[in-house]
Amino acid sequence: MNTDYSSFGLKDKIAIVTGASQGIGRAIALGLAHAGAHVVLAKHPEGRHDEIREVKAEIEALGRRAEIILTDVASVDQIRALMEKTKETFGRIDILVNNAGWTGNSMALDTTEEEFDRTTESSLKSVFFACQAAARIMIPQGRGKIINIGSNFGEVAFKSRAVYAATKAAVHHLSRALSLEWASQGVLVNVVAPCITETATRKVILERPGYKEWATTQMLPAGRWNQPEDLVGAVLFLSSHLADMVVGHVLMVDGGWTIH
Repeated sequence: MNTDYSSFGLKDKIAIVTGASQGIGRAIALGLAHAGAHVVLAKHPEGRHDEIREVKAEIEALGRRAEIILTDVASVDQIRALMEKTKETFGRIDILVNNAGWTGNSMALDTTEEEFDRTTESSLKSVFFACQAAARIMIPQGRGKIINIGSNFGEVAFKSRAVYAATKAAVHHLSRALSLEWASQGVLVNVVAPCITETATRKVILERPGYKEWATTQMLPAGRWNQPEDLVGAVLFLSSHLADMVVGHVLMVDGGWTIH
């Protein structure tokens, strides 16, 4: 992977990435560090402690600062503490990437209230309150970039993802609405919307018999699904001065899934 990201102009920017221990979040955190940013790594208090320490070590090996802040994004109090701790440590927040989320895979008739609540709390409620908490710091600064990780399922329907698709569609429109309120104060909110991405948490789905053939031949004109690194360029662009007139946009990184 080409990691010469110096042209994005992110040297010494302060970035927060939620869900940074693996998959898309890990790739984005490392990409921001390669571009020159210092990174706050937010992860759930449970599990993956070795993984997040490895990400921190990789970032520090690049000469950047990295701080781990354990955060359950389903808790508004913990989200607010994440933003305040970042400001206390670094003095400001330049970039927020809302990547953390969760989804079940039940068909609509089988979806429980618990699954519904967990999906909406982790994939929508958390995004709103993280944006709000970050904006309360960014607006007095007069600048800030917020990138929410959406999904192609926020634009097109998909079986067994009714609630998740609804949350991602909401994230897409929420980002437009927040930009409408905050862009004049220097805070821009945009979305990067991937198709299914090859991560450890998606391994079971990707290995279903016939799934790869169906997805790559019928749904993905690019002929493959995403690797986590495929999201990095889009996030860096939207984080940078190069995207100062990109406002409330949903940037599809989906191999062409949604052009059908």
